[in-house]
Amino acid sequence: MKHNREINLLLISLLVFILSSCDRDEIFNREQYKVVVALLSDDGFNIFPEELPFSEVGVDGYIAASCGGVLPTTEPINISIVEDENLLSSYNVSNFDTDVDRYALYLNPSRYQIEKHSITIAAGERIGRMHILLHTAGLSPDSVYFIPFRVNSFSAYEFNPKKNTVLYRLYLKNKYASTMDGDGATIYNHRGKRGLTNTMMQKKVFPTAHNEVRIMAGIKEFQKDEALIDKWSIRLVMDEDGNVAILPWNVSEYGMKVTQIDGNPDFPNTFRIVNDGYNTYKTFLLRYNYIDPDDGNTYEMSEELRLMFNEKEAY
Repeated sequence: MKHNREINLLLISLLVFILSSCDRDEIFNREQYKVVVALLSDDGFNIFPEELPFSEVGVDGYIAASCGGVLPTTEPINISIVEDENLLSSYNVSNFDTDVDRYALYLNPSRYQIEKHSITIAAGERIGRMHILLHTAGLSPDSVYFIPFRVNSFSAYEFNPKKNTVLYRLYLKNKYASTMDGDGATIYNHRGKRGLTNTMMQKKVFPTAHNEVRIMAGIKEFQKDEALIDKWSIRLVMDEDGNVAILPWNVSEYGMKVTQIDGNPDFPNTFRIVNDGYNTYKTFLLRYNYIDPDDGNTYEMSEELRLMFNEKEAY
């Protein structure tokens, strides 16, 4: 009798295991074949970054949605998109609390056009895009720009509730620098001479227009302070032949007093792509005099700014 009871218990346990395995397989198969749609973004605050050049006529950007699942879709997915300022407000408060000076900016609507606030994923396709035309000329490398989007409605299947928003983040670039590098700037290695003193440091180079960058004069380290930027910054403006014009960033009486010195064969005020036989470098060779706004003295400055890069990945 005891033996029969043990056999019955074993059979019941086996039956329960088989049924639970079938349930798990059914759930797995159902999830595997289920179509779930999501806006493409990084984790966290659902940020979608895009790096674009400076342009007055407009450059093409986009946000995108994709769908998962083993089987192809059999009907189109039409997604209505709206802009939602609350998403950006939540991002700013979560990251910076009451430090308003650090808040990211909602990109001014005059800077972009969206023909249709919608995304369509055609039947049988995996991805769809919403086109954004952006006018980037004149934007500041010192600001963080977002356009916040949210799914308003969708026509078919299921939408991932954690991926139904996206913060489109715009980064700026030219052939010399990008705000996507480091802390909003590209870091060049500086080698030079200030007066009779040899100098060596790393220097932040900010893209400010399609043919222009901004740096701090001399060996002043960059600080994200508007007054210091206005007081210490200089512009490097390049022509098509790689000749550099050195100009003050702030042309008012409060800006840097800088004088370009031409004719030095070692520092001829040029930008060149240089290959030393081993590596390729973006290279500025600069010669200028500047008046230190803190001590009032004039300093002679010779500097090389050099950045190793891969020509295949160049702008």
